[in-house]
Amino acid sequence: MSESRQLTRALDLVRRGRLYPSVILHGGTATARRGAAVELARALLCAREPERRPCGACPHCQRIAWPDGEVERFHPDFGVLGRDLKTVTSAEATREWLRGAQVAPFEARGQVFVVAEAETLSAEAGDALLKAIEEPGLASPRHFFLLAPNRLDLPPTLRSRSMGLYLGAAEPPDEAKLDQAAAGFGGAFDRFLAGGGGAYLLEAAAVLVRAGDFADARAEGGFELAAHAVRAAATDPARPAPVRRRLLALAQAVLEAPPLRLRGISAERILEGLLSEHLAPLAPSAPPKATTSVVRR
Repeated sequence: MSESRQLTRALDLVRRGRLYPSVILHGGTATARRGAAVELARALLCAREPERRPCGACPHCQRIAWPDGEVERFHPDFGVLGRDLKTVTSAEATREWLRGAQVAPFEARGQVFVVAEAETLSAEAGDALLKAIEEPGLASPRHFFLLAPNRLDLPPTLRSRSMGLYLGAAEPPDEAKLDQAAAGFGGAFDRFLAGGGGAYLLEAAAVLVRAGDFADARAEGGFELAAHAVRAAATDPARPAPVRRRLLALAQAVLEAPPLRLRGISAERILEGLLSEHLAPLAPSAPPKATTSVVRR
């Protein structure tokens, strides 16, 4: 999903009062992560009726801004924790900052707490934050936003208790590489649909593996490029709607696949399994179930 669609989805959850108490804003640039945190905070604390949040004009919206030294606006119910040491956000600073979560809001109907560089939290700081997230809030809503380049840089305990909001790649994908991967994947997929057999699904998976960089198990770039290539095939109007829907579901599954790499599963096996799971039923003589699978998350 693109950055705009992810943020739109999160804003819709805010307006319906269903946003998860802890959200990891990952991917994109540092500026994009900060901007998303501010936008969501304004929506959460906005004084307007839900469908108009954030309005951008009420006192809450106007006073919520990133504390970068150039903006003098301040809101007592919007707090940002920055890194206090050279490479680490310390436990002492985190505990002091979290005291604000133990009292009722000063002005707004809720509170928003943002960790600017969550990947730098020390082990003790992460434990303190986890405790605050798990503790029941007061009568007013309370939300935590954890900003990081990659959600996999955070401890599993924080990831398991947070909703992930992916803001896209920090750099746009190489267009030439993307076009090549999309063409290779689309060609192999079409040969599979024409009755060429499951070998062409393996070929399609191999195209995606060759196109991306999967050397670093923590990196998501290879899966992002693969998802882009699959989405390109899904946008072809010549393909029937049911086929396009399966391709879109596959693209989403590929974007969510990086945690499987941390279990020691190869990118090749992951992609082969996902393609088999989502596309094998489209074969002219489809098997009753996928013949290749990956470990479930």
